[in-house]
Formats: sequence, C-alpha cells, structure tokens
Amino acid sequence: MDPMDNELKKELARGPFSQNGFNDSLRKRIEERIDNHAAVRRPRRWSAWSAGVSAVLASALVFLFVTDSRPLPLVQQEAAEKPEMQQPAATAPAPHGPDWEASVRSALLIGLRSDAPAAENPQAPSTYRTVLIAPDRNRLQKTAEGEGILMPYKLDFWKIENEPKANGAQETYTLTAHVASAKPKTSGSAERGKPAQTVVRAEKLMFAGNRYVAVAQTTAGKNGAAPSPAQQDYVWVKELEQLASGQKTAAPLSEPHVTLHSVFAAAAVPVLKELKPAQPVGSGRAKTAAADLSGESWTIARKQGKWTAQLASYDSPANGAAEGPAYRLQEVPLALPQSVVSHDELAVPWRDIVRVQPGAVDAFSSPNRDMVAVVTEQNIIIYPYADQWIPIPLMTLPLQPKESVVMIQWAMGSYVELWKRQVKTYLQPQ
Repeated sequence: MDPMDNELKKELARGPFSQNGFNDSLRKRIEERIDNHAAVRRPRRWSAWSAGVSAVLASALVFLFVTDSRPLPLVQQEAAEKPEMQQPAATAPAPHGPDWEASVRSALLIGLRSDAPAAENPQAPSTYRTVLIAPDRNRLQKTAEGEGILMPYKLDFWKIENEPKANGAQETYTLTAHVASAKPKTSGSAERGKPAQTVVRAEKLMFAGNRYVAVAQTTAGKNGAAPSPAQQDYVWVKELEQLASGQKTAAPLSEPHVTLHSVFAAAAVPVLKELKPAQPVGSGRAKTAAADLSGESWTIARKQGKWTAQLASYDSPANGAAEGPAYRLQEVPLALPQSVVSHDELAVPWRDIVRVQPGAVDAFSSPNRDMVAVVTEQNIIIYPYADQWIPIPLMTLPLQPKESVVMIQWAMGSYVELWKRQVKTYLQPQ
C-alpha cells in the first residue's frame, strides 16, 4: 500500500475531525494525492494505445505466416523472377491506340509506281498512283487516292502522268507534267493491251521531289514480233518544268536535264574525278564514250530510308553487240541538298527497323517526328513516334505487286487541312 494512503487511514481512525471535519493539513494531503493519481494514470493511457497497436501488428504477422509460410527472402526472390508479382512503377500509363492516333498531326503524300512483270509484257508501261494519309476525326487514315503522281510544286500541285502516243507502227510512252487544276493537252493515244507495235520510247519516273524529278528512259526498244533499232537506256534528272515542256530529242545529251555539277556545285568536282564516269552516246556500236566531267547522267533512288544520288557511267556493253551500251550506277558520297529533298531524315536507326520488321525494304519519318512509315514488299505500315519509335501499327496501306515509292511529301500545321481538301479535289474529281 502507498505510505501516504496508510497515513490517511490512521488519521481518519482517530475519531471525528476537528474544525468541521477538515483541517488545512488534511486538505493539502488529499489535494496532493489527487494530483499524484492523475500523474500516474496518464502513462497508463499511452500504454494501452501501444498495446493495441502491438496487437494489430502481431495479427498482421500471424496472417502473413499463415497465408505464406515461406521465409520472406524466398517470397522476394519469387517476385523478382515473376514480373507479374511486382508492383507497377509510379509512371504514367501508356496510351492506347486511339491516343497514339490522336497524337499524329502530319499528313503524308506518297507517290507509287507499279511496274509490269517483264516476263509478261516487257513493253507494258508503268502505272502510278498517289495516296494521301492524314489524321481525320482523331484517326489516321487514307483520305484520298487517285491515278498519276500529284506533286506539290511552288504554291500549287502538278500532275505527272504517263502519256501514250501512236504514230503508225510505232508507240511512245512518255512522262508529262501539268498544273493539276488545268486539263492536260491530249494527243493521239495508243491503245493499251496491243503490244504488237514497236515502242520507240518509254519513260519511267524514279523520283519526284519538291523541284526535281528523276527519269529512266529507254529509246528504240523492240518487241518480239519485228526487228527494231538497238535499245538505248539512260537516266536523267530534270526540273519539273523541263518535263512539262514535252521537248524530246534523239541525241542523248540534247535531252533537257540538269547535271550533277549544277546541283552540287564545287562539291561534285572531286567526286567526278574519283568516279570517272563515261558520257552517254547515241549508239554504242562503233563509238567510245568520252569522260564525263559534269555528271550529265545521274539519278536519285531510295536506299535504306534515304534518297541517294547515283552517277551513271556508260562504259559497259549491254546484252550483246547489237545492243547499245548499258550504264552502271555508282553511289555519290554526297547528301542531297534541300533544293532536291526538303526532308530526308529517318528518326529511327535502320538496324532497329529491321530488327522489328525483318522484311523492311525502306522507311521514312515525318519532320515533326510523330509518325514512322516502314515499307515491305507487300505493305506500308504506319507507326506512331513520341520521343521514340512505338512499334504499334496505326494503319497499313497494301501495295500492289512490284510497286515502289517514288515520292514522299509532308504537310504540317494548317497545310494538313489544306492538302486534304486540294488533294481530294485533284485525285478524285467529281
């Protein structure tokens, strides 16, 4: 018993209190006792709360050992080996497909050339189509498609088409260009599907940029039914308006074209000295090609996601003595200037593209880096790009057999809606 309690009991047992039951000494003792009891009880409340918390923790530990009696390190090891057991990182969730589509703000205008299989009809002309892929109602889709190559030029659109002509027993298939809003001038056309006549001139579009085009040209071809002059093959780079002029000459070097030197200026000089190309000649039967110091004959081709310049040299015989000289192409180690290609930067390394899509033959990406297109033999697959390549296809454009890309043009900002209206009007006239 507390000594103070014992003393109080002894004093209470002495009989009635004096001074009406309380004196100052007793009152002081009682008040001190009350204060002491209050001071002792406060820690007891804290002890009860602590005991409750301890009970909860103990229950949790019991629950853990009941539900999984394995030691904790084993559980942690299993969680590391099984990703599905790990807690997700505190990062923003990846957007779904529609969100990726909504992030695309560019429009892609693609020019495609389709070549007929040589075994079926070597004289069949190539055909062309243009496709516009653009965002529409937060979805990336094909918004327009039509025949020919619709090329943006200066402040307008121009149309490049293959024009057939017949003159007696001879036929020509030449490329022509005109303002898309104007009707092309028509002339005597050849009947398609009748390869009995001799094709004396055929042209094929290899590249269409923002100012220049590349053309492969075959003259004095022959069919299997009748003899004809020796076949001559050439490649030329022209300004679009040279193609539109319609001027055609028999002498190769009189053909309207631009030289490698005129495009690359002084940078072309050491390249020409190193590659030593031979000039094209009118007939290779008894003539020796002279050295080409200007780069008269060259072309532009796609190679692993880039447009590249290739210089032609006419120092190799063709398929026999009766044939004209064939050319061989040599890579030009110079990047094409912006006057030829305004945008030609691939946002994804080619090795990464082939790793994801082993069948890739080409690829290109938008200037503002919101989409990447991968070309295979069968399709053009469009992927989103947001600081990195997202290998989730947004749409697929099927390709025809032996169809290849000859033009890649981009629209951004307010030009997207403008192109959607204009391209649809020019490719799908009502």
